[in-house]
Amino acid sequence: MTVKELCALEGVSLCYFDGSEWHSPGFFYPALKVLAIDINLSEQDQKQVALHELGHKEHTPVQYEVNRELCELQADRNMIHYLLEEELKIMDDVSEFNYVHFMEKYKLKTIADETMVKEEYKALLN
Repeated sequence: MTVKELCALEGVSLCYFDGSEWHSPGFFYPALKVLAIDINLSEQDQKQVALHELGHKEHTPVQYEVNRELCELQADRNMIHYLLEEELKIMDDVSEFNYVHFMEKYKLKTIADETMVKEEYKALLN
C-alpha cells in the first residue's frame, strides 16, 4: 500500500514538505486531519513515517503532553504492526520469518522495537 492509499484509507489529507531544515521527518496534525511527510525521504522511509504518525491519530494533545514516551511507543507499535502484516502476506511460509532481517530492513534498532516485532508477530499468527 502506498502512502497516498494509506491516507485515503485513514481519511486524512497528505502533504509533503521540505524537511531539510525541520526537526522531524513528518507529523500528524489532528485538528485538520493532515499528515505531513518530508519529500526528501525514500518511499520506504515515507511509508514508515506515515505509519508511525498515523499511530498518533487517536492521541489527544493532553495525552501527548502528559506521557509523550508512551504515545511514541504506541505510534512505533502501529508502524511495526502494519509493516509486519505486509511482510507476512508476501511470505510463502510465515514460520520462516526472521525478525532480525525485518529489523535491519526497516532500520529498527532498539530493544523496545525488538520486543514489539516479536509480540506483533505472535499476535498476527494467532
